[in-house]
This record gives sequence, structure tokens and C-alpha cells, in this order.
Amino acid sequence: MAMQAPLRPTLPSSHLPLSCTVVPTSERALTGELGSPRSTWRRLSIIAGAALTSLVLAAPAVVEAQAPPAAKPAAGAAKPGPKKYTPRGRGKEYHGEATPKDLVPGSKVILALLELGSNRMAMGKMPEAIQAFTEAVQRFPLEPDPYYMRGSCYQKMGRLQEAEMDLREGISRDPKSSKPETPKARAELGRVLIERGQHAAAIEMLDPLARERSTMFEAQYNLGVAHEALKHWPEAITAFSAATKLKPIDPKSRYSQADAYYHLGDVLRKAGRLDEAEAPTREAVQLSPDRPHTHFNLGSLLTMRKKYDEAIGELTAAVQLVEPIMASGTAEEKDEAKYMLFQSHFRLGVIYLNRERLPDAASEFEKAKAVDPTPEVLTYLGQTRVKQGDVPRAEAEFRAALAKSPQQHAIRLHLATLLVNAKRCPEGLSELTSIPNDPAYAETINRIKGVCEYQRQMEARGGK
Repeated sequence: MAMQAPLRPTLPSSHLPLSCTVVPTSERALTGELGSPRSTWRRLSIIAGAALTSLVLAAPAVVEAQAPPAAKPAAGAAKPGPKKYTPRGRGKEYHGEATPKDLVPGSKVILALLELGSNRMAMGKMPEAIQAFTEAVQRFPLEPDPYYMRGSCYQKMGRLQEAEMDLREGISRDPKSSKPETPKARAELGRVLIERGQHAAAIEMLDPLARERSTMFEAQYNLGVAHEALKHWPEAITAFSAATKLKPIDPKSRYSQADAYYHLGDVLRKAGRLDEAEAPTREAVQLSPDRPHTHFNLGSLLTMRKKYDEAIGELTAAVQLVEPIMASGTAEEKDEAKYMLFQSHFRLGVIYLNRERLPDAASEFEKAKAVDPTPEVLTYLGQTRVKQGDVPRAEAEFRAALAKSPQQHAIRLHLATLLVNAKRCPEGLSELTSIPNDPAYAETINRIKGVCEYQRQMEARGGK
């Protein structure tokens, strides 16, 4: 027996499976049972940078059966009763009630499956959502929408390889992007590739999309992120500049204009264009004043520009906004918050140290050390203790830093200098033996040796 071609329902032109209102559908429609419709209005957030836009399921096309015009009664004739009318193909008479609607074959099933999957995904029941979308894929393999929806679900589950495969399959079924959902899927595929670390492949996907859809925020923003990852500063600046003038398709998008301004300022800073970086970085703070990232970025930039008073305010704001995340955020949020908390305290310590506000500097370095005792922060804390005249605590910090990173010879020079100035030349000179003969260290080493020689001569004269 010849294999039948897969059923492909003819959907109405208004069918927008990723961005319109979900039509209420009884789940029992999948089994053919009758039941009261249950209104379920769900919206699936799938923005470019983490998910596609809202799920759209249009109502199935219907054909209304029309009754023939009634004959005009003859004059004086008795008024006829209601005329029985049987719609074509029905085999049942209807006496004045509304005639049933003819569904486009298969459309009710695909709509019910997609709605069921989106509802399950909204409730966090990802395996059940995958099951519904998979059934839709199997029943309607020529339709792109089930692939888009399942790919989005896979992305939310962190199964990025499967998400990429489904998005590519869906896009291959609409190569001309005739459906409005396909450009969104292309932008989302670019995001998935970025998350997989395939930045060159993401650019290959997003660059033509950004040219075709120059007013599509997701295309420009994701393209900027991919170029930034590869340190393509001019291209990233162009893409982020375009994104700052646009708005996401989904108003509940994970990424917004504030993110575009944030990245634009950050890329300009990395490109060494500090003057130009300040305006977009300030705009990001204005658009998202409740996010620690924007304050941290502005505080870091202002520190580099030696605008210390403003920098202190922004870094302090970042610390205040980060602390609640450290207490109650997700594991991923806590990791990011930890980095910002450490860097904010560390940079505040550097500012206070440069301004000779030694108690404040020591306090900030101690807080940074509590978050992450890196060799760098231990070294700065040791230098602060030296300026405070606290030799024992300074020595302890330098030795702790060397224990973590014995090959950082600059730390060893700090320790040797401290020991020599404390008139402990034998210990100081011993530390110098671990430092290679490098011109970068020669001046400091010679100075330390000179101090020890002077101390030796003074002791010899005193002995005489």
C-alpha cells in the first residue's frame, strides 16, 4: 500500500503561532471527547536572548452554511411554518438553530496540541510540554510552529543542542520567512548559538537577518552580543547603537533598551573610547535604576576616568542592590552577584587607598576578601596595612597572597621590602632569591639590597 503524504492542515492567513492570542481549547479535544471549553489564556515568553515571543494560536477557519432565500408567499396564502433545512453533507435536519461550523481538517488538533504544550511550559511542566509539542511535530511535520515551540522549550530546559536542531528544522520549513514567527525564530537561534559559544555561527545567522529586518531589536542586540564576544568592537558598537533606538517585539522581553545601552557603553570602554562610553552607560542607569549591573558598570567607568566622588556613589548603590540577590537569588544570579559584590568592594578600596582614606580602604578590602580572598585583594590589603603601620598584619596578607600565587614576584617584592624596612634583612634577602633575574624587577631588588647594605654598615659602625 502506498504511503500517504503527511497531513498538513490549511491554516488561515492570520495564523501567528508565536505572537497572538491563544484560543481557548478543551484538552479533551485531543481525544475526541466532548466537554465544556476551558478558557486558558496563556502567553509564552520566548525572547531573543532567552526565548521567542508570545505563542499565537489562531482560531480555525470555518465555513458557514447558508440557507437558500425563502420563496415569497402568494397573496392570501397561509403563512408557512419554519422551513426544514439540511446543510450539505450533514444528513441531519436543523430547525431554526445555528448550523454547525465546518473545521479545516487537522487545525483543531494542532491548535490544541500547541496550546496544551504552551500551558504546560508556562506551569513549568517541561517534560509534558515536550510531549505535546513532539506529538504536534509527528502529526504535522511540514508545519514550522511545533518545531519553534519545542525548540523554545528545550532552550528553557538548557538543552541547547536540541533547541538548535528544532529551530533549524522549523526555519527550513519556511526558508523565505513568509511567516512572521520565522524571523523571531532566526533571532532566537542566534541567541542559542551564542549560549553554546558558537559566536561565529551566530553572526552568520544574525547578520543577514539584521540587514533584512533593520528595525528588529532582537536581531541587532544578539548580533552585538556575538561581535562583542569575539572582540569585534566596531561591529558590536554598530549593532548595539542600532538596538538602542529600537524596542523588543515582546514587551516582557528579558533584554531591553537598557541592556543595549549597557553593552554599548561597555564595548566603547573596552575599545578605549572612555569619553563616548559615559553617555550610554549613564542612560542604562536611568532606564534600569534597580539593577546592580548598570550602577556597577558606571561606577567602574567613572573610576577609570578618575571621577571618584561619583564612582563611590555608583559602586555603593551596586553593593546595596546586589546583597538581596546574594541572599535569595538563583544559583546563576548568585554567581553574577558575587562577582559584582567583590569587584565593587575592591574598587571602592582602591579609590579610598588612592585618597589616603586608609580605614575606609581597609574596610572595603576586608569585605572583598570575605567574598573571595584573591591574591590581588590580599596584596592591596597588605599595602594598606603597611601604610597604617601594621607590620604583622601586612606580612600576614602578603604571605597569604604568595601561598595562593607563588609565581607573582611583585607580591614577593612587597614582602621583601616590608621585611627589610622592619630591619629583618636576612629574611628579606632570602625572599629575593626566589625572584628571577628580570629587568622589570632589577631596580627594586637593587634598592632592597642597598638598604640592607646600609643597615649592615650602620650596625658595623655601632659595633666599633
